[in-house]
Amino acid sequence: MCGRNVPQLKRVRVSGAIMNVCPACARFGEPVDEPRKQEIKDDIKVKIPEKKIIVKTYKKPYKKYKRPAGDDVESLDIVEDYASLIKSARERLSMTQEDLARKVLERKNVISNIERGDLLPSIETAKKLEKVLGIKLIETEY
Repeated sequence: MCGRNVPQLKRVRVSGAIMNVCPACARFGEPVDEPRKQEIKDDIKVKIPEKKIIVKTYKKPYKKYKRPAGDDVESLDIVEDYASLIKSARERLSMTQEDLARKVLERKNVISNIERGDLLPSIETAKKLEKVLGIKLIETEY
């Protein structure tokens, strides 16, 4: 506590903290009994088992099967008059463009551009519009 260099320090508890202090500062705390070291007898020694080494083999990751693009695969296409179909179906259900945009998780500007015919909807968006409006927008070509 005081910072003196002394050959022998005493171990005391001061305000809950255990400290090594000089004999003069030891009067500010209460002495702490140091635990006595016991000799380990041969009878008490514990035998530690050897660790087994486990070797893991490497497996290649599973590859997803992709359908080859060819003649047997059908191609999807959007119908010609998609803009008028979407607008009439939306008005028939008395929905605003904002309501439709919320239901198909698109922005209102995207819906208005699709209804004007300025923007061709993606296949995913067309599928959402088909489901919400109950119309057929996607045609398959073989």
